[in-house]
Amino acid sequence: MEKFGKSQPVKRVEDVRFLTGHGNYIEDCAPAGALRAWVLRSPVAHGVISTLDLAEARAADGVHMVLTLADLQAAGLTTTMDATVVKNRDDSDGAAPERHMLANGRVRFVGEPIAVVIADTLDQARDAGELIELDIDDLPVKLDLQAGGEPLHPEAPTNSAFDWGMGDEAATQAAFEAAAHTVALQVDDNRIIVNAMEPRGCFATWDEGRLHFTYGGQGVWGA
Repeated sequence: MEKFGKSQPVKRVEDVRFLTGHGNYIEDCAPAGALRAWVLRSPVAHGVISTLDLAEARAADGVHMVLTLADLQAAGLTTTMDATVVKNRDDSDGAAPERHMLANGRVRFVGEPIAVVIADTLDQARDAGELIELDIDDLPVKLDLQAGGEPLHPEAPTNSAFDWGMGDEAATQAAFEAAAHTVALQVDDNRIIVNAMEPRGCFATWDEGRLHFTYGGQGVWGA
């Protein structure tokens, strides 16, 4: 808000087109004949994949390919997602487990992607996906926000990603101990997450020798 001055209202100009159905989304920019993908996701929160049979799905009508993590890695693709690692209060690095695009033999949350079916139409991709034989051996589930419990990642044996702090902790503690009076206040912060109207999808097509990249999301230059 520095651009407009603190606490100054900013009139929104985009609402009318969104509320009246005139917004422009990735789906509106899809090239003619674009294939469709359907993702097989984990129905359980934690478990080891014991069976993943894709044979019938790969033979289904309209299917071009069915991909797992092994297929991506065999093609030489980088399958891990980048992340910023936070320093702990003792200056050690916070946990940095590998996060692959698709499950690596084990699922750790409901909805984790396991396989992707690519077909001519979304209905064909979905129908083929329902032919995949998937069995998962359940593991104990971690539900609370406290440290401890069944580890989800070996890099975080206590299920604590990091223990972060800032400032001079020793000097702060000394100041409190030397103070004539102290006041304590507990402040609970909300868990906040942004939910976009569509995922950060993109299309890339060749047009007269140039790559035309259509992307819906923030940080365009970074992408």
